[in-house]
Amino acid sequence: MNETIATGLRLPGGLVALPDGRIALVETDPSRRYLKLFDTSGACEELCRIGGSPTGIAIDGDGCFWVAGGPENSLIKLSPQGRIRQVIEGSADGPFLHPNALAFGPDGLLYMTDSGIRLTDLLERGHIHPDFFKAAYNGCVYQIDPSEGRVIRVLAAGLLLASGIAFGPDGLLYYSETLTGKIHRQIVGGRQEMFAQSMRSPAVNVLRGPSGLAFDRSGTLYCAMSGLGEICLIDTEGMMSGHIRTNGTRPSGIAFTVDGKHLLVSEQEKGVIEKITAPRLGLPLHMPSIS
Repeated sequence: MNETIATGLRLPGGLVALPDGRIALVETDPSRRYLKLFDTSGACEELCRIGGSPTGIAIDGDGCFWVAGGPENSLIKLSPQGRIRQVIEGSADGPFLHPNALAFGPDGLLYMTDSGIRLTDLLERGHIHPDFFKAAYNGCVYQIDPSEGRVIRVLAAGLLLASGIAFGPDGLLYYSETLTGKIHRQIVGGRQEMFAQSMRSPAVNVLRGPSGLAFDRSGTLYCAMSGLGEICLIDTEGMMSGHIRTNGTRPSGIAFTVDGKHLLVSEQEKGVIEKITAPRLGLPLHMPSIS
């Protein structure tokens, strides 16, 4: 069994390890929608109530939090104390539909996936619509200038529920497409290519598939498989190289601790954060100073 370091969470989403060892996490359940901080003992501080439907989180070098899925499907920047500093609502092509996950790149820019469908179109009476696979998705990947608060360009579009995003040690951008199980990669601004296939068949009847992404220093990709109860490991050639079971069936966000020795997983079925000894040291995140 993996170690449980926080319980009682309502649909925990993205999480990130802070430089001081604490963990920042967002809850997506309508009754919560908080940004929470956990110390190494599991003690919790509710930093602020975000509103919207927060899903992804990143931290910059100034200690500010960036949250995907703020009010009105926005991307928001919060001060270290939880005060709103900036709101980005969309690109020149229109508003965001449902911002999902975030990652800063080696170039100091911010990258974000958008699921490509509004939650109101995906849910029916609080549950996933039975015809979810037939919905009109337009999942996107955005490149964002965090200092100016604007979308620079759309790097990918037409994805069937775009979810996790991460940069590998090779400097390439990787992102997951939940319904198809595909993991895509690209040189920023270059052509998108399929890197790996994480499922044998598309998620047609039950919503499941790849969610959060993280890399270790060897270039192995760790992918949280929501609905399948595991973290799949993908080597640098795009081949499955292992699996790590989670205690619950719905792992969502995934991140390494600051020292790289453990994996942190937000698990939605049981509402917990799981801590797993990592096979190899995690790759440090890019945390550029913006101000």
